[in-house]
Amino acid sequence: MTEFITQVLTNGLITGSSIAVVALGFSIVYHTTRIFHIAYAAIYSLGGYLCWYFDVQLGLGIIASLGFASFFSAASSLLIWLFLYKPLTRYGAAENELMVASVGIMIMIIYLISLVFGTDPKLPGPPSDQLLSARSMQITINGLLIILMLVITNLSDFGLKMRALRDNPRLIERMGINSAALTTLLFIASGVLAGMEASLSTNDLGISPFTGIHVFINAFIAVIAGGSGRVSGAVIGGFVLGILQAIVVFFAGSAWILSVSFILLIAIMLFKPDGITGITNRND
Repeated sequence: MTEFITQVLTNGLITGSSIAVVALGFSIVYHTTRIFHIAYAAIYSLGGYLCWYFDVQLGLGIIASLGFASFFSAASSLLIWLFLYKPLTRYGAAENELMVASVGIMIMIIYLISLVFGTDPKLPGPPSDQLLSARSMQITINGLLIILMLVITNLSDFGLKMRALRDNPRLIERMGINSAALTTLLFIASGVLAGMEASLSTNDLGISPFTGIHVFINAFIAVIAGGSGRVSGAVIGGFVLGILQAIVVFFAGSAWILSVSFILLIAIMLFKPDGITGITNRND
């Protein structure tokens, strides 16, 4: 029993923190702009591959590689906003049309990654003696990122503007707040979170072109499970999902990870549609 509790808590906290960080990156865009940013999955994969390339191929070390990967992930997220979502929004595209466009750019980026790097999974360099340090780094940085994002979104003026943009985008324009600039910052922050978490995960487990899709599914379910009213709901949902997955892996193996994610999603939709936090978004 002691071994079970220790292993489940350790793996659950690491997995949960990973899901929570990715869910935060998706949540700050989706809950604020209502753009279903599926291309976020491809940004994650891109960040992981760039970290692997800078670390393993160029030998720059994990810290420098994490920085470069986060920068380019943020840049790719910004470009998607500036040259895809923003023009479509300006021309009055509906949410469904933006989602279809997002799926298209996701497929394009993933297949471009496959073309450049191949489809074989890329593994981190010498995992045998760096696995513990990689996981320690992951949980430490994830914890700091989660705390930082919760402080920014709940206690800062930027977080107040985010909530205003979510609740009444027309009103904040009349108040002199530049909603386009605010959205630009949100996409940059979202890209940084995806790039950092992809780098940390790649340093532990490696990366493949379609890894981002599986990660995105978990992050989206965490957002729904946590509740759409607050960004902190993504964190709660991420840790709940992470611990549940750790329990399932302990008893049944990793092949059932996505199954427990969808079971949680169905349970939330049936018994607590507003999510664990129980707060409904005013735009819903």
